Amino acid sequence: MSAPAIPIEDLDLIPGDGLIERRCDVIVVGSGAGGGAAAAALAEAGLSVIVVEEGGHHGTEDMSADVLQMMAHLLRDGGATFISGKAPIPYLEGCCVGGTTMVNGGMCWRTPPQILSRWAEDFGLGALSPDEMAPRFDEVERTINAREQDPGSQGGNNEIFRAGVEQKGWRLSVNRRNQIHCVGSNECVSGCPSGAKQSSLLSWLPRAGAAGAQILCHAPVQKIVAEGGRAVGVAGRSRWRRRPFTIRARAVVVAGGAVQTPLLLRRSGVGRRGGPIGRHFTIHPNVKLFARFDRPIDSAFGAHQAYQCTEFEREGILLAPGAIPLPFMSMAFTHQLGAGLAERMQDQRHLFLGGILVEDAGSGRISTRFGLPSVRYDVQPQDQARFIRGVSLFAEMLFEVGAEEVFTPFFHHPVLRSPDEIAQLTARPPKIKDTEYFTAHLMGSCRMHTDPQQGVVGADGQCFELPGLYLADASVLPSPIGVNPQVTIMALALHVGRQLAAALSA
Repeated sequence: MSAPAIPIEDLDLIPGDGLIERRCDVIVVGSGAGGGAAAAALAEAGLSVIVVEEGGHHGTEDMSADVLQMMAHLLRDGGATFISGKAPIPYLEGCCVGGTTMVNGGMCWRTPPQILSRWAEDFGLGALSPDEMAPRFDEVERTINAREQDPGSQGGNNEIFRAGVEQKGWRLSVNRRNQIHCVGSNECVSGCPSGAKQSSLLSWLPRAGAAGAQILCHAPVQKIVAEGGRAVGVAGRSRWRRRPFTIRARAVVVAGGAVQTPLLLRRSGVGRRGGPIGRHFTIHPNVKLFARFDRPIDSAFGAHQAYQCTEFEREGILLAPGAIPLPFMSMAFTHQLGAGLAERMQDQRHLFLGGILVEDAGSGRISTRFGLPSVRYDVQPQDQARFIRGVSLFAEMLFEVGAEEVFTPFFHHPVLRSPDEIAQLTARPPKIKDTEYFTAHLMGSCRMHTDPQQGVVGADGQCFELPGLYLADASVLPSPIGVNPQVTIMALALHVGRQLAAALSA
């Protein structure tokens, strides 16, 4: 399945060496979940729109099973990004046309109603109430084809999880994913090779392009240009040739994500010292769990994640399967290297992979130190207690459906060989610094709020500190939401885009 025709221009391939200048009604920085949805809303309102993307354009025909190559093409710094803190936390951030939607697992969950109600009551955001957001969610789900997996495409990893949850009598939720007849190649995190996953590249950007929007790739923005106390454009240099460009606009929408957006604002001199930009950063911390069975699971085939267990959501704990491509499977054996690791990998067909997500009890901060980006987040003790409980519950379930060993994220308890050993996790609770975490959900560093002392943007997405500047990405989420955030990001971006279109048309 090939990408629909989209007017994408590579800034590095434009002839000449001088300054590239463009004009439009609205410039959108970023082409992922937020940027794609905002661009579609603005272009369909009759505004001239230019989308600029730091990374390159890689269509379905460019995807391959060479995981390292795809990581270099699709991810910032080839995927070697991490959050510093009491324990380092790796994260993945898309850097390509389509953004992180090109490399996520595709789960489609609406913001829970209780979260939206809290935003309305505690943050003054009545425009984000469940009733107001419902039609936006409907539109998002139609656009990205949110649906359940076709029968037979789930794969063994997901079926082991389903069987275990049902055997325990826990609540099982069937995932909807943005896909059209996913074949279960399990390459979501390195780029969908079939075109089934409806990333921004295959959904929002074609809508924007059909309405006249233009996309410039290899166009990293260095600063937001302001005149007379108002945002009037952006300036940057092409990614490889370093050719300067400026784009003038009536308004600027930044959708670079929860890490890059606050960094761009800071580089541009937006925000007062000690203000809320870069604060309230949340990540839905995760840990992984592997298990070895005496029979083939073949987790290298099937959907990345077809189910979730929501039995413990009131405790802020989510259990889920999470199949990954074969080259990543060695992460199960962090306690072994060399010949021992090679021997263990002979069992790769017998390995199950799952994960535990907790809803943040604390928050981190995005800033700069010595002129360099600094991403800081510390897992809180109450979250660590939830991880220990989540791993214990998950391990108990896996042993009941036949696991022979369970590999934990805890360095001092790396392997559990029987259900009796689970008690060790509570008898000697693993410390935060001795735990391996990861995250795929970066949120909240420029949160939406009606109080300029507490948030960066108002209910319309406009920056309090710089009129004409709007934010439409994960950075504006007022709080963690406990579920995969791409549908929330897209719905908020539609809201912001239409608010801006109405303002410019008034």
